[in-house]
Amino acid sequence: MHNIKAHWPAIAIWLVAWGLLVELDGTFNLANLALLLVLASAMAGMFLSATTSLVVSAASVLLFNWFFIEPRYTLDVHLHQDALLLITMLGVNTVVSYLMSRLRIAAALETQHAQAAEHMQQWRESLREATDAVEQTQLLRAFLEQKTKHEASVQLIEPPLLLGNATALDQQGLRACIQQFAALGPGSGRHENQTTLFLPIRGQARALGAVAIHRHTSQAMDARTLQQLQQACDLLGLDMERAHSLQLAQLAKQDAQSQSLRNTLLTSISHDYRTPLANLMGAASAIHDQSSRLSTEKIEALASTVISEAQHLHRMTTNTLQLARLDAAPLQIKKDWESLQELLGSVLAKARQRYPTRAILVDMPESLPLIHCDAILLVQLFDNLLENAVKYSPDSTPILIQVQQQPTSLDIRVIDEGCGISDAWKAKVFQAFERVHDDAAQVDASPEHALRRGMGVGLAVCQAIAKVHGAKIWVEDHAPQGTALCVSMPVLPQPDMHMQEV
Repeated sequence: MHNIKAHWPAIAIWLVAWGLLVELDGTFNLANLALLLVLASAMAGMFLSATTSLVVSAASVLLFNWFFIEPRYTLDVHLHQDALLLITMLGVNTVVSYLMSRLRIAAALETQHAQAAEHMQQWRESLREATDAVEQTQLLRAFLEQKTKHEASVQLIEPPLLLGNATALDQQGLRACIQQFAALGPGSGRHENQTTLFLPIRGQARALGAVAIHRHTSQAMDARTLQQLQQACDLLGLDMERAHSLQLAQLAKQDAQSQSLRNTLLTSISHDYRTPLANLMGAASAIHDQSSRLSTEKIEALASTVISEAQHLHRMTTNTLQLARLDAAPLQIKKDWESLQELLGSVLAKARQRYPTRAILVDMPESLPLIHCDAILLVQLFDNLLENAVKYSPDSTPILIQVQQQPTSLDIRVIDEGCGISDAWKAKVFQAFERVHDDAAQVDASPEHALRRGMGVGLAVCQAIAKVHGAKIWVEDHAPQGTALCVSMPVLPQPDMHMQEV
């Protein structure tokens, strides 16, 4: 019954062809009727095996001789041209049937190849989406078991891993497969008497592991299937090797960056710490060695120098350590709901103590939403911005802190009336150890201001702090002259204050 269902198109074609032969008998000559049989043989051959198609074609020629060749209802042939017609029909039907069956087999193989390629592509995509070697190994094992219908075991060298129920003998085979860098077992050409098939997980030059397919017979596996299984193993090996190479490259890059940062940091420390340390030690030595001969005013001036230089060193050290901490673990910060007015008030109080004669103005709305932030980091950000404005603007000019409320953010601008920053440096100033070197920035080149320029990490720290808060930081020109350092802090849905109080 199954064969009839599978071959019903061929049966239908032959029935229609014979019906047409009977209907057209006497209307067309034998040569034309013979062409109808050749057409039927070609069409039916698409649905029959080669042997069946040849048998049916030969039978059709005999039946054609029986019913249509004179004398009818016998297998005798009186005319030579009729005999030639039958021989030609038999030859053409045979060739056509064979070619059609081969074409059908080739089409079936092509379909199988396409399905296998699609399956392999799906496997490659799933392998690419896996997060680590363990998950990739589990995917390979599932693929092999689905493909072979046999249990599989997988062993990796790095990381050390063994999945599956591998006996001691199987583990020996896995190790031998890894060492020999070649397949072992039925169909591999090595140890053909074994029932278990071992395949290496191959990289470019070495085996990264091996798989064992636990079969129950030593009969060789189909060569195409064996090739697909080895290809799947090789895909895993190459992917693991590529991931390892990328990891080594990333580590090398990080090491190079760390070395570069270390060298730059040491250079900056040796250069920028030397002068304030020298001034600090000079003032402290003078107080220690000559305090009996110095006036009270002179001692107070020297003590003020010690305090100022110590604060400057402390600020540079804090910025450098904060930059290193944020680069190492940028997401490990503690956020809470804070008032921007209170944070800026704390910054202003410290700044007015350091610079009592400097005019620092504030333009801020009375009511502002809370911001979700790390208060210590944000105070350091605003303190660095204010310190930068003080350094790079004349003492006689005011500094303005301006706060504007936007629909989804709070924009804070620290505005000075200094020499400004050229367009070429507006992005560079946020890079670590970068300081503006153009002539405009050197208008105020007094020894005191040259000392206070620091290591070039203040704004880099500001950018790192803004980044971990989801904020934006940039530089704008301020008319008629000066610079505005801008920060846009996101405003999140406000907390329920009543619930917090309860």
